[in-house]
Amino acid sequence: MKGRIEIITGCMFAGKSTELINRVKSSKKKFLFIKPKLDSRYNKGTINTHSGKKKGALVVDSLSEIFSKLNCVNLVAIDEAQFFEKSIVEDCLKMSNMGINVIIAGLEFDYLHKKFDSMNCLLDIADSVTRLTAICTECGGPAIHSYRIVNKKSTILVGHKNYYEPLCTQCNKNV
Repeated sequence: MKGRIEIITGCMFAGKSTELINRVKSSKKKFLFIKPKLDSRYNKGTINTHSGKKKGALVVDSLSEIFSKLNCVNLVAIDEAQFFEKSIVEDCLKMSNMGINVIIAGLEFDYLHKKFDSMNCLLDIADSVTRLTAICTECGGPAIHSYRIVNKKSTILVGHKNYYEPLCTQCNKNV
């Protein structure tokens, strides 16, 4: 039996990690939480939500590192998937073909609203996609943009409220 690949996406502060943890909690399956080494916020060995929830996680550079740990695992939950290389797609397909369900949380777009390659490719193979919105910090409407509030030129800048805020499309155009 083939496993499902589910994606949870949205801008920063939309509740992706919270939704990931809630889905795993309600699944009643043996699971592994995974996060990329690049995500250096909070505690290195945990998935953390902005509301303070924490779950222990394996920290890896590539999903291929976890295959030896999948004995009796029915569900793999991946947070911050945008930080993985495109090889995440083949690894997720392999797990799915092994009968393992995969739930993936990550940003679809960077702060310039350009798609992350890994997430773009994952969306193409997903069995289901959930798009969440945050609350715009300017007007209170539904936010889909991760607006960078600091002037740093690099595409990848790992941070949270110290670097980003959620904005709706109209407020994002006005900045």
